Amino acid sequence: MGIFDQMKQMREAFSQIGNIKEKQEELSKRLAQIRVSASAGAGMVEVTASADGTLANIIINPIMFNAEDKKMLEDLILSATNEVQRKAKETMAHEMKNVLGFNPSDFEGVFNQLQKDGGFPPV
Repeated sequence: MGIFDQMKQMREAFSQIGNIKEKQEELSKRLAQIRVSASAGAGMVEVTASADGTLANIIINPIMFNAEDKKMLEDLILSATNEVQRKAKETMAHEMKNVLGFNPSDFEGVFNQLQKDGGFPPV
């Protein structure tokens, strides 16, 4: 897709936005309500977060407290937390597209190219 196609897509998306403040509020509410989870160590550690990235819960299998390997537990917590944050970002992007009609990161390439080229080309 060329820069002009991306700019056209961006113009179309912006024309569909309508009342952006209202849509932002709707998006924020939806993201706060959606939960994503990830686990590590075959379910020994499970982390849950909202789609806006706020951690909501960490469950550690009691077996892990009997283990003497503190570093392994820390690694499992980090692994599950990183995975749940990745899932939250994916969910946020999906919801942004549903609510706003586009995902702002879709236009990252356009903005980077424009910056590199020195601005919008003449029409």
